[in-house]
Amino acid sequence: MPQIYRYLKLIFSFASDEHLPPHVHVTDEKDNRSIFDFIIVDGVLVDIKVRNKTGYKPISQKNQGIVKSLIRIYYAQIIEKWVRYFILNKEVKIETIKQLDFVDIDTQKLVEEMQELNKHFYPGEKKQPKTKKKPTSKTKKI
Repeated sequence: MPQIYRYLKLIFSFASDEHLPPHVHVTDEKDNRSIFDFIIVDGVLVDIKVRNKTGYKPISQKNQGIVKSLIRIYYAQIIEKWVRYFILNKEVKIETIKQLDFVDIDTQKLVEEMQELNKHFYPGEKKQPKTKKKPTSKTKKI
């Protein structure tokens, strides 16, 4: 299970048999574990859902809040690591975070990269824009 971040006594990692949605596994100093799913809409992180890891106690509510804060700040970097590891099959290195600083993120670039990434996950699906149908001469009026 490749580790991607260490912060305080929390370890963030990916499981080797990953699946969608993108998510991280977090382990605390007592070996409690939780999974944090990224809810992404059009390349933007809109929510983070917490799941319990089967066979383990979940990490504390306080630590869940810390993890969610870290995910919001490092979201783009976590997705980069996800793509590097699961899509490109390349090694990812663990980073130790000493303090949470806001990271300058080019949101438009991130959205474009996520849309491109979606093509790999959902190659047959294309979002069609919602349009209102205009009545035509062939449309029956009731």
